[in-house]
Amino acid sequence: PHAVGIHSFYCVSVIGKGSYAKVLLVKKKDTNRYYAMKVLKKQLIEKKRQEAHVKTERDILVELPDCPYIVKLHYSFQSERKLYFVLEYCAGGELFNLLQKRNRLSEEQAMFYAAQLVLALEHLHRHDIVYRDLKPENVLISESGYIKIADFGLSKMGVKQDDAKSLCGTPEYLAPEIIMKLGYGKPVDWWTLGNIVYEMIVGCPPYYSTNRQEVFERIKFTSPKYPDFLSASAKSLLEGLLRKDPSRRLGSAKGALEV
Repeated sequence: PHAVGIHSFYCVSVIGKGSYAKVLLVKKKDTNRYYAMKVLKKQLIEKKRQEAHVKTERDILVELPDCPYIVKLHYSFQSERKLYFVLEYCAGGELFNLLQKRNRLSEEQAMFYAAQLVLALEHLHRHDIVYRDLKPENVLISESGYIKIADFGLSKMGVKQDDAKSLCGTPEYLAPEIIMKLGYGKPVDWWTLGNIVYEMIVGCPPYYSTNRQEVFERIKFTSPKYPDFLSASAKSLLEGLLRKDPSRRLGSAKGALEV
């Protein structure tokens, strides 16, 4: 009789919409605490063949030990037609929105967020999870100003070596080894970290183009342009993270410690 369900919450507003899910700001009736409720329609999940991705996301959020830089799942339940994930609410919105307002951040600000991303990736990699979709839209900012990685639908569990194969992720952030359909592993996350750090400091992703094929060609064959205002240490970090060869990429040998 005391099971948590949709009846346990007041809906405050819609705070996000995706292709097969929407996110609501809700308030729990008995505690008055705010949460972000992700609502997924079963019919759309089946139609878009996303069952495996949804199951992976729930498994990671349930099984992964708590990390201060990864969004926490508080409750999950279902109705006949929908699935519900009740997650901690991050009042600061997405890093994407912050970058849209500011255009770019100072190196000190970027370092503050990047350090937390490194710790989040270290936590995932320690449990053999490759995140695969690090981008500003998936980085939330808590009320206290710290980041939380969210949305684990494209993550892969049980990755010990370069044994992931599927082509997935957001085009301008994909690592070269994913595009070339080679086996890949944890170094793909250090590549995406390089992309997001570059975007925070420079103001756009390093391989951005409106033409998807051109994006892929740039990722495979060209080096990013490093503006003159970058400090020597920022440029050194980015060059290390954006190495095409994953075996030589910063983070590939000793993980987060190296970065």
